[in-house]
Amino acid sequence: MVAAEIPREEELNPEHPLNEPSGQHASRERAVVSSALWAAAGDALGWMTELARGESGVAHRTGSNTVSVPVKWQRLIGGRGGPRVELPAGTYSDDTQLRLAVSRAIRGDGEFDVEAFAKVEITVWPSYALGAGLGTKAAASNLSRRGVNWFSNFFDNGGQQYISGGGNGAAMRVQPHVWAARGNATEAMIANVLRDALVTHGHPHGFCGAIFHSLCVAYALEHRSVPGPSDWQHFIDALGIVPTLIAADPQLAAFWQSAWENSAGRTIASAVKTMQAEASEDLAVVRGILERDLGASYRMILEATGCLTQRFRGSGFKTALAAVALAWLSRNRPIEDALTLSANELESDTDTIATMTGAILGCVQVGDPRWPIQDREYIVKEATRLAAIADGRPQDSFSYPDLGHWSPPMRQTASVGLNGSGFALAGLGPLEPVGSEYRAGDAVWQWFTLSFGQTILAKRRAVVKVDLEPSQLPGERQAAMPRKPNVPIKETQASLFDERRRDERRPQERLEGSARSRKSGLDYWTDVVIQHEFDDLTLGQVFNRVLEETGSADSAVAFAAIIAKAKLARERRRRG
Repeated sequence: MVAAEIPREEELNPEHPLNEPSGQHASRERAVVSSALWAAAGDALGWMTELARGESGVAHRTGSNTVSVPVKWQRLIGGRGGPRVELPAGTYSDDTQLRLAVSRAIRGDGEFDVEAFAKVEITVWPSYALGAGLGTKAAASNLSRRGVNWFSNFFDNGGQQYISGGGNGAAMRVQPHVWAARGNATEAMIANVLRDALVTHGHPHGFCGAIFHSLCVAYALEHRSVPGPSDWQHFIDALGIVPTLIAADPQLAAFWQSAWENSAGRTIASAVKTMQAEASEDLAVVRGILERDLGASYRMILEATGCLTQRFRGSGFKTALAAVALAWLSRNRPIEDALTLSANELESDTDTIATMTGAILGCVQVGDPRWPIQDREYIVKEATRLAAIADGRPQDSFSYPDLGHWSPPMRQTASVGLNGSGFALAGLGPLEPVGSEYRAGDAVWQWFTLSFGQTILAKRRAVVKVDLEPSQLPGERQAAMPRKPNVPIKETQASLFDERRRDERRPQERLEGSARSRKSGLDYWTDVVIQHEFDDLTLGQVFNRVLEETGSADSAVAFAAIIAKAKLARERRRRG
């Protein structure tokens, strides 16, 4: 299962997107594929040195004091009590794992299924996570609880708090929203990035950093050039749209905003303004450094922005700024030079800065990395699908388990179970063993390939006895569907209001129409109740529907708790 031995798809298929002409006239699809591959390449190179204890630590892992190309290497997995694992050349970390999870959660019609992402992808991911951040792991653990949804994940787990989650775990994964967006749909793209980020990160450094990076990638994809310092300031100014986007989202407006403001002790508008001021200060410092040579400039930028300190090493905004600055400094050099420079700045967040830099430069210097990259063909397939969605071509969708019957795994080892005569991963499907097993205590880490082409090192029990219920497994991929039109935020608010005012059908008729037109699940039914102003008939009908769909008292209680919190939050806002 050595990634370098997998033949490149473009070598086998002359119609592959990376065989088109390069330069300014390269197709958007080809640029998206290039961006996805270079992002994975940066992750693979930078992960080899992440948190290494000096050059001697790098040498212990890789056999060399520095890195310039992904190689076969070794690393402890699962903490101090975990095994030392042989990692094939090109193995990627949580950056690319979560990026692929976001890709799967974008449906063929362009809709981001944020509930499936939060309750399935994020909760299952810890069982195969490589290099996971503490904040995202804490978010995943809390999402496994019944009654916690994507807009109510206010965890407080000792040293990890949602409201303080300002790391780059969101920024590193949001590129698929850019790749799937139409060129004139920036507002809709930002809204999806914001929803994605708020699933796990509640501090402005986290969600504003994700938006900033997405705008950098979007600019590079549209203009086929790296955005410069003046553009960075425009992106910082654009963060001012965040309060508007939150107000336009029924669940964020009804529940998340008041809960966040009560926890933070300030309004979201004031928090974003403070974030913009801090970001502009960082940008002013970076501007004064950019004229120096590449190596010296990049090191000075990391020092000046605090990216070499424990406090800000993983900051969502600061690392996104460092990544676009590195891309700007390297715009006339091979992409490999930029990624190598990032990977060898050992006190920085080597893999995440490299992966974000690769995503930007890959849109500009369109081409195929010659480095080994794990799951190259699957990365290309997903990137091509997202580019087709942006182009308006109907695409299929991953079929997640019915969320009404879904039970998130409560422990890492609980995600892998039996499915007939073989293994399966809850939420994502059958597993095929493809490599070595590594045992530590009662747990085993084993290389598997999922049916759709992703390779994972999954943690399981040494002896697996539990069969996964059908409700815990995905269905057949859903047929291709046309893309939904993008509606500006103001129009969305108006249309929802007008629809409620003119729709005089009885609640049961409205629910039947809703069930035919959209998916179900606690997330959707909460949306229905909120949009219909918590009226008694709608609430009763929806509560019965939740009971019928789930057959679960726990799900009904969780739904009631979500509605109660949302209504109380709205009443507090009105009184305030």
